[in-house]
Amino acid sequence: MKYTRFIKSSFWIAILACTSNLFIACEDDITISSENKSFGNIEGNFGYVKSAAGAKALTSITINGDKHGTGHLYFELNKAANKDITVTFKIDESVLKAYNQANGTNYPMYPTDKLSLENEGVTTISAGKQKSSSIELDIQSGGTIGTTYAVAVSATASDGIETSSNNQSYIYLVTPQAALPNTEKGTVKTICYIEVNNENILNTGEYTMENSGKPFFDIVNVFAANIRLNEEGKPYVYCNPQVTFVLENADKLIRPLQQKGIKVHLTILGDHTPAGMRSLGDEAAKDFAKELKSYVDIYGFDGISFDDEWSNYDLVAGYPGLVTPSQEQYSRLIYECRQIMPDKQFGVYWCKQENGGASINYPLGEVEGKDVNDLLDYTVYGNYNLWDKLGHIDEGKQCPYAINLTEGGSPNSIYLNQIKDSWGYFALYNLQISKNSETIINQVGETLYGEKVNWTGQIYGRTDFTSSETTTRINYKYYLGEWKVTTGGSFSWNNVSWNQFGKVMNFIIKIEEKVENESYYIYGIQPYDQILEKYPLVMNYNKETAKISIPIPQIIHEPNEEDPLLWQMSYATLGNSNTANTWKKAETVTNINGAFYNGRLYLEVNATARMQTLIPFCSNDKGNTWLYLHTNFTDQHPKFDFTLARN
Repeated sequence: MKYTRFIKSSFWIAILACTSNLFIACEDDITISSENKSFGNIEGNFGYVKSAAGAKALTSITINGDKHGTGHLYFELNKAANKDITVTFKIDESVLKAYNQANGTNYPMYPTDKLSLENEGVTTISAGKQKSSSIELDIQSGGTIGTTYAVAVSATASDGIETSSNNQSYIYLVTPQAALPNTEKGTVKTICYIEVNNENILNTGEYTMENSGKPFFDIVNVFAANIRLNEEGKPYVYCNPQVTFVLENADKLIRPLQQKGIKVHLTILGDHTPAGMRSLGDEAAKDFAKELKSYVDIYGFDGISFDDEWSNYDLVAGYPGLVTPSQEQYSRLIYECRQIMPDKQFGVYWCKQENGGASINYPLGEVEGKDVNDLLDYTVYGNYNLWDKLGHIDEGKQCPYAINLTEGGSPNSIYLNQIKDSWGYFALYNLQISKNSETIINQVGETLYGEKVNWTGQIYGRTDFTSSETTTRINYKYYLGEWKVTTGGSFSWNNVSWNQFGKVMNFIIKIEEKVENESYYIYGIQPYDQILEKYPLVMNYNKETAKISIPIPQIIHEPNEEDPLLWQMSYATLGNSNTANTWKKAETVTNINGAFYNGRLYLEVNATARMQTLIPFCSNDKGNTWLYLHTNFTDQHPKFDFTLARN
């Protein structure tokens, strides 16, 4: 939204005759600026129609059943008005006709008797301002289900303000759809927060109850848009490129979930500015609620989830519209949202403060005689895997226990049963396609709803609209095959002494199946590949977390007739750094754990083991005495950590 462009009347016909892509680009990606050198020699004041919520031309609005849809439009000038300017919007079929003719499209106009403009389309640009207040376009249910219609709106301005030919316009696409299905499956509703910077919300729709076929997730939160301050000090919604991608593709990402009966909410998060849920004054709260409504209406969200973290409340002084932060002002914001969006859902995520202090990032008190308990639909306690509640909110509106899916582990069965018996919500955070979450989700489903949860096996990458076979999923099979290993260093013999900070080592290991979904064999760790080809190291697989671990020390061979020696893979330390054969068995007992960063697999150990190496020891007395029998004593010995990449 950094481009600047001005379109004068005489240019409009030529512009309209260009491609549809140009038509779209001329809308909301552009900010009118009098400082634009390209049009700096043009005198006068000019303006045109824009949509709120950053919506581009031809943004689609869906009408479900007998529900209404809403567009939000405003008029923007290239420079501040020197007096109040009256702007009049109108529904304009001629604009759509011209657009269809120029672009070879045939969008039918939505039934005009189902369309109306707020205040008969009249709004004002106040003196000294460049933007008008917004006008709502009300779209009643009508038309044929599944047909894509268009609604074209144009505008005129008073006092000599020129607009482009055909009064410059904006076009929404409108698609009627059937009423959304009822997917209630119990007294508890399950929420999922999706980090859309990395993940696709479509993946939440692939989990269904085994018997009823209803979606497992009731609410999906798009995490997260931010609250920021504009140059005038007013709060607004900021969307990073990943959130913007979801919005611009709402028909492909949000709508498919809703058609399954899943509610989709937009999370609003602080962003290191003084603006936050607790610092908005009464008027600022009202204005921000209107801003949120435009996002809800245009992109079809079912509600808003607030997360009062990361706002810098120490800097509120001096900003117009901001006040000393308080939980009561948080309630004011919820109240204003409820006033103008009575049929939408509002949730609050709360937790301990970033500094570990007591929780204060939730709303309290009454506003205009309305208790915050009556204004909210749900709250989520966000210190994952722990339990806490709010005394002023009904239990049926609370999630006192939530799970971070990236942390793995089994859900707390006591907590889950308590939620089933007395509470209204349960939440899971950060569903990732690379992680196997089916076991955890199934445990939750069986406890809360008495049903198993089925996963379709379909996977969507972050920007996918259809399931992708190329998307990597970390499961048991993922680890099988050959890997190139790079060590964190080595113990290297220089013919005089051991260097504890030797060069890295590179070698290939093979990981093969031992017991499916439980364990593997590892072959080829150098310089012990001869021994480990014969007696491989065993690695375990956790099907709940999709993580791996190697228990150390580990017996790799029990005595038999062929080889009467007992073999054990252990950590070892240097006994004498000036003697080649000085390795002695360490007493360290631990796991080598697998972890993922930036697409690579790391085998990590604890800090005390990083100055140790892995060495196979043998014993001829059932382990009472351990002998190091590696024949080439001066070989390099690998130091942890290991970094693995596909060979």
